[in-house]
Amino acid sequence: MKKLLLWIVLVASLGGLLAWQMSETSGYVLIALGNHTVEMSLWTLLLLLLLLWALLRLLAYLFRVMVEPGKKLVKESLSGRKTRNRNRTDRGLLQFIEGRWDQAQRNLTRAAKHADMPLLNYLAAANCAFESGDQEEVNRLLVKAEESAAGGELAIGLVQARMHLRDQHYEEALAILRRLHTSAPDHPLVLRMLANAHRGLQDWQSLEKLLPDLRRFKVYDKQSLEQLSVDVYVALMSDLAVRAKRSGSTEDTQKLVKFWQDLPKDVRSQKRVQDTYIQNLFKLGEAGQVEGLLRKALKSSWDDELVRLYGLVDGGDTKKQLLVAEGWLRERPNDPVLMLTLGRLSMKNQLWGKARDYFESSLAFKVQPEAYAELAQLMGQLGEYEKSARYYQQGLTLSIGLTPVR
Repeated sequence: MKKLLLWIVLVASLGGLLAWQMSETSGYVLIALGNHTVEMSLWTLLLLLLLLWALLRLLAYLFRVMVEPGKKLVKESLSGRKTRNRNRTDRGLLQFIEGRWDQAQRNLTRAAKHADMPLLNYLAAANCAFESGDQEEVNRLLVKAEESAAGGELAIGLVQARMHLRDQHYEEALAILRRLHTSAPDHPLVLRMLANAHRGLQDWQSLEKLLPDLRRFKVYDKQSLEQLSVDVYVALMSDLAVRAKRSGSTEDTQKLVKFWQDLPKDVRSQKRVQDTYIQNLFKLGEAGQVEGLLRKALKSSWDDELVRLYGLVDGGDTKKQLLVAEGWLRERPNDPVLMLTLGRLSMKNQLWGKARDYFESSLAFKVQPEAYAELAQLMGQLGEYEKSARYYQQGLTLSIGLTPVR
């Protein structure tokens, strides 16, 4: 109440002061415009300006009252369109995940122009077209994707490269991935796809150069990277062995030996890498080196294929080989492959009776075409031709998948 009385007193005082000023000081204003003049008191001018200001405020209010509903309607319409397009994008992405390619492509493409991220819509729609086998539409949508957003080169390139890899178009994929690798050398997905492209092209040398980056940026887990490394080194050794076999050159054989010697220890200890090297050396006639490698390999890890190879290789001292193999027999008395190897080494030492016993023991534990063939050869050498023919027949029967009659 006191506050209201205070305001009344203040307004009355100001009004009285203003009335007193108007009576005491009228003022004079002359406005000349060309041949026309307008004369009035200062207070009249101020009153006119006050009225003009009030009129402008009234017009602004009326304009706002008339325009605001339409503006609100437009805003609501745009908001509704945005919501519908967002819902259409969501529906398209869900259909994409569910594998409903045609529906997903249609919804994603329709919503792309008004989507928050049109690049995502176009890329997902391009994948749908790819799954549907429409390459022309794929190209069109990828062009749209490029036009829709700057800075999407990496995402677009990855989509294109993935499509080429799936179609086994490794050269095309490699061209894209090399460009992406230049701009993003540490990107894990780029590196993984680059490795897949090199592998598809069987470009093992390039893949070997990529291994340090694959390890540094943790593109694969430890086991997968180890497996990939083994595949690379096995393939490179096999290529060197084929080249050496074809040329017959000692120099090419030494390249294989040097390659093996330069391998990291952890790689050389891998069984498949070791076995590949030994078998390739054997094929190249490097029996002296092979025998020592076989003894070392079998000491650390027993392998039937290497045991079989030990009976075929001539290390220069067949008596020593036989003694080494017989030492293994004490730990593996019922091993049919070892028995076969002992039989072969006994034959090389012309111990016919012992060889026959080992071959027959091998067959007693496991029937093998190789054991029948060796026994047949031994019987022929001993002059027992009927037995030799029977053993050959039994080996042949077994080799074509039938059970031999013993």
